[in-house]
Amino acid sequence: MAKLELIRRLLRVLSSITAVTLLLLLVSAALLFWQLRQTSESHAPVLQATGPRWQVQIPPTPVIAPTPVPVPASAAASDRPGASPTFVPLYPGMRAVWVADLTADGFGVEGDADGIGSTFVWGETFTQTWRIANIGAETWPTSTRLSFVRGHALVGKPALLAEEVAPGATVDVSVRLVAPRKTGRYVSGWALTIGGARIPGSDVWAAIQTTEPASLANLAPIRGKFELGGHVSQGLAHVTQMRQAGMTWVKVQARYGEAWSGAGADLRAFISEAHAQGFKVLVSAVGPAAMVTESGFSRRVSDWMAGIAAAGADAIEVWNEPNLPREWREGYISPRAYTNLLCTAYSAIKRANRGTLVISAAPAPTGYFNGCTGKGCDDALWLEGLVATGAAGCLDYLGAHHNAGATSPSARTGHPADPEGKHHSWYFLPQTELYYEQFAGKRQLFYTELGYLSASGYGWIPEGFSWAGNISPAMQAAWLAEAAELSLDSGMVRALVIWNVDATCYGDCGSAEDPQGGYAIIRPDGACPACETLEALGLP
Repeated sequence: MAKLELIRRLLRVLSSITAVTLLLLLVSAALLFWQLRQTSESHAPVLQATGPRWQVQIPPTPVIAPTPVPVPASAAASDRPGASPTFVPLYPGMRAVWVADLTADGFGVEGDADGIGSTFVWGETFTQTWRIANIGAETWPTSTRLSFVRGHALVGKPALLAEEVAPGATVDVSVRLVAPRKTGRYVSGWALTIGGARIPGSDVWAAIQTTEPASLANLAPIRGKFELGGHVSQGLAHVTQMRQAGMTWVKVQARYGEAWSGAGADLRAFISEAHAQGFKVLVSAVGPAAMVTESGFSRRVSDWMAGIAAAGADAIEVWNEPNLPREWREGYISPRAYTNLLCTAYSAIKRANRGTLVISAAPAPTGYFNGCTGKGCDDALWLEGLVATGAAGCLDYLGAHHNAGATSPSARTGHPADPEGKHHSWYFLPQTELYYEQFAGKRQLFYTELGYLSASGYGWIPEGFSWAGNISPAMQAAWLAEAAELSLDSGMVRALVIWNVDATCYGDCGSAEDPQGGYAIIRPDGACPACETLEALGLP
């Protein structure tokens, strides 16, 4: 019995020792595993992309590296530009990662409330460059392009890669952008695409803040109550119809160096008679295109305009459509040159009559020139040039023309010459919005010509005006009334002068196939449908 008890005790001791040993072995194994894991992680490569766009670490996918195959240096340089022959792709297929913004400061990702971005003046151009790495297993071909994907395009255009980008290589991609002409914050998103498919991880962003030019920043707004008027060719022969339509302005044109005669009266007498009839007078003052390069041009013309102001004109439009070579000598068309005339005239006019309003010359609405050069200038670029050269401080209201409409004034598409609405010049409201925004809403528009052409009663329409072939007098009347109502309600327009009241020439009005009579609200049969639609507005 004593021996049996002793054996049992020995077994219990051995069991305890065994348990403790096993426990120690397990603890040792756990410690060894933890140390091995820490050592592995501390030596694992990590691709880290940092910056205002994101803070992210991308761990590599575990890959057993194959035995490197010797590659001649020349072959490696040509077949895998910028890549290391030992690079191990982090992802299969196509994959990219942003590395850095290389140009403007403060660029951020969409949704980044703190990423205000770089500040640019309206219309300022800049080039944004990003560095992107190929971390996939496939080479990016030269057909890869940087494409706009979301946000505001900022007038940027897609750009192709200059060369292939092998796995492990980086590439710098750039796009030329234009700051919008409206104050605000804008985010433009771009990505690398192949055949329209986006390379994962290649999304990049530019965030910018825009500010109005110095010429507008400190400019005090000028605003006035909306009024309606009409351009007359026969003096005050249709006062009754003009009053019926609610017109309070009458417009005539005067040419430098030519004696003005309207219904047998000189300009001073006409102004006095119009005032006696209860109308304000707008004079469009213009001269021959060739004189703009003559010595003392701005001074002589400004002195002449000052005389018109002294005669009692309530407003003067300083020249007419100076963005066209027929009105301003070809080769010398320039917003800066016109601003010189405008500011000289402004000072002269205000000295002669502080109450005379100065209206900048309405540019011809057009995109024909596809730019702005001495041979001609698109109206949007013309206005940009006026802002840049400080013209805003030399005008009370911004002159505008709109004579090519063939749709409702509120329409944005559907014009026979521009069904998709690609250019504002065919549409009244888009043009009005563009002009108004160009001057930050600090100068209202003064439409010195607004008309809709109807060939009804004339039997034919000039080829260059075929887009107006289906406009009836009833449509003309309805659209004129709608344009006046939009102008009144929007607050963007100070006055709207209808082109025209009473012209009778059609096809031969001093220029090739000019259908002035077709724009007249007094129709060939003497009726005035527009007088009735305008009267219905109840303008004060």
